[in-house]
Amino acid sequence: MADIQRLFDLADPRIKKIWDEKDSQLSSRLDYANLGLTDRNAETLNDQFENFTGLGYAESTGEKEPYNREDIDQAYKVTITPTKFTKAIDITEEMLRFNLWPKINNLTTGVAKSLNARISLNAAKIHYLGFGTTFFTGGDAKALYASDHPMKDGSTQSNTLGTVSLSYDNLKLAAQAMDRFYDDKGIQLLPCMKLRLIVARENKERAQEVLKSVGNPDNANRINNVFNGGSIDMKVANWIPSSYGHYWFLIDLERAGDMAFMNWGWKPKFDDDKVINNGTKVYTGSTMFKPGFSSWQWAIGSAATA
Repeated sequence: MADIQRLFDLADPRIKKIWDEKDSQLSSRLDYANLGLTDRNAETLNDQFENFTGLGYAESTGEKEPYNREDIDQAYKVTITPTKFTKAIDITEEMLRFNLWPKINNLTTGVAKSLNARISLNAAKIHYLGFGTTFFTGGDAKALYASDHPMKDGSTQSNTLGTVSLSYDNLKLAAQAMDRFYDDKGIQLLPCMKLRLIVARENKERAQEVLKSVGNPDNANRINNVFNGGSIDMKVANWIPSSYGHYWFLIDLERAGDMAFMNWGWKPKFDDDKVINNGTKVYTGSTMFKPGFSSWQWAIGSAATA
């Protein structure tokens, strides 16, 4: 009969293969990219994302007059510090000697599910907890969705719709508002080109009605639905809890690519501690990440209650 070390040496490759297969399956279904977050590998533990203002509108300049000059200014900066999440399991000598592979498979699969679920849940929190600063605070000391984002010129901008329900007309207002967002020098941003509506599972069918009905789903007197041609796509964020089920969000994927990040320390990994203690070896799964944003103009949202 093989000694304990030999048993674990033989079992390790099979256990790692179970992990690799399940993690690969689950990671392909992670939600964070669908929610507008772009992969970024953390360069330091306390990575800072810095923004600078533009140069304002070009000025009329007469012949032989000096060209207009203007300095860029430091805009807001934000720190996105990855957080480590872990899950450990025990594989015992008895499991290996008596070929309890269904149990080992379930334990290893459970680690993969645990880590990947945390990633999708925290990505969703950027949105459904985005009306407060308990989860993440922007560089302007405001929540992602706020009515008074301060600008360097002393003005403020809003990217919250309050508590309005998802409807045809409210979605139009949201898209129009996003096209009017401007930068710290007062220049209006380029129009949104890749809009995405994000809803919880409870709002899925309503979102489909708003986007895909042939006519206006809220007014029988209006024949055409301007969204029916596919100008806005939709993603269901299944990790938004049902208690936030009527919240909805509109994002622009092009702006999000420059403003919203999944800042990785490392993606899910699976290790063992190399030590067999009392006939048991501990296998550990871990990931280190933090979703965040350097600026807010990529999104607008409503904390709707119905």
